[in-house]
Amino acid sequence: MHTTRDITALIDDRPIGRFQKITIFLCALTAFLDGMDTQSIGIAAPFIVDSLHVPRAMLGMVFSAAILGAMLGALFVGSAADRFGRKRMLMLSIVVFGAGTVATSLASSYDSLLAIRFLTGIGLGGAAPCFLTLASEYTPRKRRAAVTSMLWAAFPLGGMAGGFLNSYVIQHFGWHAIFVIGGMAPLVLVLILAVLLPESPSFLLGARRQQALAGVVSRLTGAPVAPDTPFVMSEEKIPNPSFRLLFTEGRARMTLMMSVPFVMAFGTLAVLVLWTPSLLRDHGLSPADTAIVIGFHGLGALLGMATAGHLIERFGAARVLVPALVLGAVCTALVGASATTVASASALLALAGLFVGSGASGCIALAITSYPPGIRSTGIGWQMGMGRMGQVLAPVLTGALLTAGFRSGETFYVVAAAPLVAAAFVAVSSLRKRRAGPAIAGQVEPSR
Repeated sequence: MHTTRDITALIDDRPIGRFQKITIFLCALTAFLDGMDTQSIGIAAPFIVDSLHVPRAMLGMVFSAAILGAMLGALFVGSAADRFGRKRMLMLSIVVFGAGTVATSLASSYDSLLAIRFLTGIGLGGAAPCFLTLASEYTPRKRRAAVTSMLWAAFPLGGMAGGFLNSYVIQHFGWHAIFVIGGMAPLVLVLILAVLLPESPSFLLGARRQQALAGVVSRLTGAPVAPDTPFVMSEEKIPNPSFRLLFTEGRARMTLMMSVPFVMAFGTLAVLVLWTPSLLRDHGLSPADTAIVIGFHGLGALLGMATAGHLIERFGAARVLVPALVLGAVCTALVGASATTVASASALLALAGLFVGSGASGCIALAITSYPPGIRSTGIGWQMGMGRMGQVLAPVLTGALLTAGFRSGETFYVVAAAPLVAAAFVAVSSLRKRRAGPAIAGQVEPSR
């Protein structure tokens, strides 16, 4: 008779080992490629407008088609991952967005471009809750917020690297090459994940895949584990995961209050990445220059997202996220007022990325720590879906403002209101939770 092994305690009581680092790194690679694709369509947009002979205002629908797909992908693939496996659904999502990215270069009409970007978005959105959940389950509980925010920082890192790379690619190979390169990379990654990426331990336990679970524990400990060893996980168990559980058992208020900052922060980031290249052309900046500006935005977002979780663990959610989002609003407004040169635009976009990116990444870290393993992909999928909803609505509303006659500067003033709303909801949520218990998504308390 073998001694029962608690997998939760095994992960929580040990430093992050080589096996876990590889798992987190592979998940970060997926986020990196997601970030590359998101900024690529923004940089290529002016060329696509010229190629397909459509008005600039119609770009809003092109941007939003992929993000609408991402919203649906996050909602439904996240839920499916809790039922059918996080690794399996992650690999399927990557194949979809890799193939869709390559197909973007072949679009011959506006309608075909919309359809391709929508399908690509389903893969992009579906991947996020899968890799976020996988990485979190292999991370000690006390380090989840920091590791999650560092993991999601790979998204702006991909945007930054893609911005600088695409500046070169556009000049030497044309805009089509952006999507060929950006689509082949994820297809190669799938082959690597098939060999090296483990499945979620909570899913393996629930599916009673004893031998696979023993293999995971063996790789965690570096020692052989008998296949018939009894395993348990001490975190809350959810026998039948569904969206309904996000709004029952005391989770409804938390889920809804957390959704608003997701919508506002992610919507702001979408406008900054997708519309800035086109709007900065009004100030005389060339497409190659705007690619560099977007690269600096990615750098700022990278720094903000990488540090948000650590700061939340140390100081608490409200003390970090409220001032970050307020400063993000100020910098977003200044983009409209003062981004008239490459230098000023780069500096302001970097600061906006730093502060708004901190808010977005902090929301993800809070969501990761809020839901038990059995519905973690479902919960993350819901919140990422809400973030994607913000990314759907924001570019369309920005296009509507331009159609209504708003100038570039005035448009950014309106966009700057979104981070302020996000900050207000974080503050109100924190005050409510202080009266009843922990802070918003309350497992993340300031360290003492």
